Amino acid sequence: MMMRPKVKISSAADLSEDTLEKQDPSVLVEALAALLPDLAWRKESDGAWFGSLDGEDTWYEFRIGAEPDYVWSIYTSHRTATRNLIPVICNALGVLAFDGQANRLIQPDLGNPA
Repeated sequence: MMMRPKVKISSAADLSEDTLEKQDPSVLVEALAALLPDLAWRKESDGAWFGSLDGEDTWYEFRIGAEPDYVWSIYTSHRTATRNLIPVICNALGVLAFDGQANRLIQPDLGNPA
């Protein structure tokens, strides 16, 4: 799950509507397209966005809802040991990631677990 923090987030327990900003889907798609030119986007019938990218370490699937929301998702293979693009995206977009497979936060600017 990808989120934009309003305040410093120290742990997953800090995540809430009070600590996160809603993100505009069109702004996200535009920023990700500029950052990752090989990312292929498709607009779904419900207005949501689906993107796919074959990265150097694994495949990535992006899912962004049709309406502004606090959370959007990037999925990778559960078999991969690395997800090298996640810290790059966090740093470039100022978002943080919760990696559910590793049960850790990846913070913007550092790309390190909280």
